[in-house]
Amino acid sequence: MSSYYDILCVPQYATEEEIRKAYRKQALQFHPDRNQSADATARFLMILQAYEVLSDKNKRFLYDHKLGEYSVGVYDIPDYETWKAQKAEERRVEEQQAREKAEQLQKEFRDHPYYRFKKASVYFKSFSGIVIGLSFLLLSFYLVFITHVIVFFVVLPFICAGFLLTYFSYAWLSEKKKLF
Repeated sequence: MSSYYDILCVPQYATEEEIRKAYRKQALQFHPDRNQSADATARFLMILQAYEVLSDKNKRFLYDHKLGEYSVGVYDIPDYETWKAQKAEERRVEEQQAREKAEQLQKEFRDHPYYRFKKASVYFKSFSGIVIGLSFLLLSFYLVFITHVIVFFVVLPFICAGFLLTYFSYAWLSEKKKLF
């Protein structure tokens, strides 16, 4: 029975970089798309399993101390389709856990006593920014209209400020609506 170190052809004291390089070399050599031999898929899965254990510090520690599931052995690996189904199930479980965590955080956020106050302040701040920005724009254009066109260059900073305040207040409101 070979150890994971023997499968990857590295010593037991190998660094993470050496393990990664050995994995790449072995994976390229025994990948089922490149190597058409009968045992290429099984060998590739063994290499993959060895790399998954040795590249993770916690799993490697457990393997080195013969604890947990890594003391069972190397040759009890599933075929490719079973392995693929297991990985898909692991991803599905991780996504479900992430969704549940996000829902829990959102529920906690909405149950917080300051939620309504914050929601009202977000709308008040953004709408007041839009109103002030539009007021700057209208007042600036009104001054240009009742005076001479040359005044346009004097009030141009106020026109720019009004435009930017209106635009960024609206953009900020659009971003904050996602929270509520």
